Amino acid sequence: MKKIFLVMSIFLFIAGCEKQNTSTENDLTELSAKSKSAKVDVCHNGKIININGNAVSAHQRHGDAVDMDGDGLFDIDNDCSATDCDDNDAGDCDNEQGTAELLVGTWTPTDINIKASVGAQSVPDYLVNEVGLSPEDAAAQYELLQDEFETQITEELIFNADNTYSSYFNGAYDYGRWSLSADEKILTLFEGPIPDIIIIAINSISEDTWDATTGGDFLRDLDNNPATIKVLVSVEGNVIFMKD
Repeated sequence: MKKIFLVMSIFLFIAGCEKQNTSTENDLTELSAKSKSAKVDVCHNGKIININGNAVSAHQRHGDAVDMDGDGLFDIDNDCSATDCDDNDAGDCDNEQGTAELLVGTWTPTDINIKASVGAQSVPDYLVNEVGLSPEDAAAQYELLQDEFETQITEELIFNADNTYSSYFNGAYDYGRWSLSADEKILTLFEGPIPDIIIIAINSISEDTWDATTGGDFLRDLDNNPATIKVLVSVEGNVIFMKD
């Protein structure tokens, strides 16, 4: 994937305890409406236990997290102290997938939106102001440039659970390894035996969609005149990937 791919920014679904600020008063009111035999899942010392609804408040007081709505995610009580909440490893109980798990699979781009600029000017403005093209010719030249960059986005990106990946573009495969930053917001691809390093940040990711912002700096002969020097073009774009 020796092409533009990609400087990017990520928001993710991170495995671990989702410490939502839930209204304890409303939760307990809801539970009191149930019979005393109603069962509720509680994350107690990193393990899920199933208790009667009338015992929930006692568990909340020492920091246990409760799955009030049965969605598999455990909500920390507003009234528990920070120390109590930290001591209770509710993350071991949540069943939400993290970024690494969501990435595994095959992705293909479905929507690419490219923007390019030269310094503080957009490429069309640069072509009009500095090169002297008409607005119509500048727009046509910019469209060609966008098409060029769009064709360089990988057609297929496959992430494996062992942190290897492959990409497919224009009939050829590239291979490498991938890793995530500690906060799971930055994805780094190490491509090839002498690796090209590709930094990717994901705006959002779900089980079947990945939204990323792409970019890079490239020397281009925008006026198609070999007698003039190439200029540094900054490219930024948005790419939507769909999981196959």
